[in-house]
Amino acid sequence: MSAPIADGVMAATYKLVQQAMSGQWQEVPKTIQERRDLLDKLSSSARPQDQEWLSALRQAMNESDAAVATMAQVAGPLPNPSAGEGNDVAVLMDMLGKGG
Repeated sequence: MSAPIADGVMAATYKLVQQAMSGQWQEVPKTIQERRDLLDKLSSSARPQDQEWLSALRQAMNESDAAVATMAQVAGPLPNPSAGEGNDVAVLMDMLGKGG
């Protein structure tokens, strides 16, 4: 298993928490995608003995996605959405729905 990629997944999770806690919702979809891409890359290089650990990491990611989705619902629309970019809670919720 590639430790730098696993570290990247954990770092992206930390970044996601910081963005959600500070209300930086416009950044959250990008971080979610970055984390999913890293986990996919990690999965593609995992050995059979890594599967249990990888499964736990994926479950933790799904649980954090659910927490972010709940926070996004409470937060409501973004205060300053960028015109034409679709950076709103509906887009975020759609993206989180694709994680499972």
